[in-house]
Amino acid sequence: MPLPDYCTMLDVPPGSDSETILSAYRAQCKKYHPDTGQPTASVEMMKLVNEAYAVLSDAARRREYDRLLPGVRARRARRVRRRQGDLNIDLGQGLSIPVVRVPAGEFQMGGWADGSCRGDRYDACHTARYGIYLPEFYIGVYPVTVEQYAEFVRCSKRPSTPWARRSHSYDPRELDDPETFARLDRNWQHPFGGSSGVAEKVGHPVSVVSWFDASAFCQWVAQTSGLPARLPTAAESQRAARGTDGRCYPWGERPDASPGRCNCLPVRAQTAREVHCDTTPVGSFSPHGDSPLGCADMLGNVWEWTSTRTCDRSGSFRLPEPYRSDDGREDLESRDLRLLMGGSFQTECTSVCCSASRDLDPMRARDTGFRICATT
Repeated sequence: MPLPDYCTMLDVPPGSDSETILSAYRAQCKKYHPDTGQPTASVEMMKLVNEAYAVLSDAARRREYDRLLPGVRARRARRVRRRQGDLNIDLGQGLSIPVVRVPAGEFQMGGWADGSCRGDRYDACHTARYGIYLPEFYIGVYPVTVEQYAEFVRCSKRPSTPWARRSHSYDPRELDDPETFARLDRNWQHPFGGSSGVAEKVGHPVSVVSWFDASAFCQWVAQTSGLPARLPTAAESQRAARGTDGRCYPWGERPDASPGRCNCLPVRAQTAREVHCDTTPVGSFSPHGDSPLGCADMLGNVWEWTSTRTCDRSGSFRLPEPYRSDDGREDLESRDLRLLMGGSFQTECTSVCCSASRDLDPMRARDTGFRICATT
């Protein structure tokens, strides 16, 4: 039997000291122990947490585990690359994007006001679940990776968008705009500053891309492959994440979010910096975290752009729920805020669910990525 990744399971970085491991174990017990009565309680997850702690807290077993850990993660990455979709979009240079077919039909969208899905500070959906019909479409099995985005940049010569906290400019060249705060040393090639890189992260989702970057990638794919690639709508993103039954999580109704299901921030009141969080290779939590359609990383890892606009820059105007595709929210020429879905590695695990969403300026780029969609 292959050795599990106990560090991920216990939500601690490799090389953690005994105090950090014990603290993480106690936090996981509070979340998953059946006696707590918490909605996250899980006998199965508690067994995994106990197993991880037994190995990491024993000096001899820990030394052997640390010796084997690089191989464990390498095997996980190799397994991810073997997965295929219903259709593979050729990008050239031996690269392709696997996509799955989503059949036409009705599904249950929304879920917050009725308590059916967990509300949080990111959730922009204030309605109970409601039925919506979608025609057939295809959507990426994974978010677009660093390797795929790098090929797009090589071919298109598109400049990097900086990591922007606040921007009132839609042109990367206008960084003297007094309302713009940007980290010029952070972009998709250096997501954590000038000293960081992506050479060892070709299979990770690309991050620090704006809505305009993501849209330009889709246009390039359409030109390269002849397939009408685009960003998914908010409805298509939810359909791919939750199937037809309106489940709150890709894997079902129970949270069981982490460890083992998605890449999100494990401990409340800690920052991503404090727990050394980062993106993970796409598909690292497959198949346990996959949606009914087989889409991976629908929650966590990176916030994913959709084509859907939500409100104007001042927030005085907001398009209402329930979702309608014919009311102007899919106007691609608008410069209003756009909707992100799913959360990221910097989002608390207690906040991620299929209806979790976030408004963002389309010029901003932080822990933001995307996956492609197409209608044949």
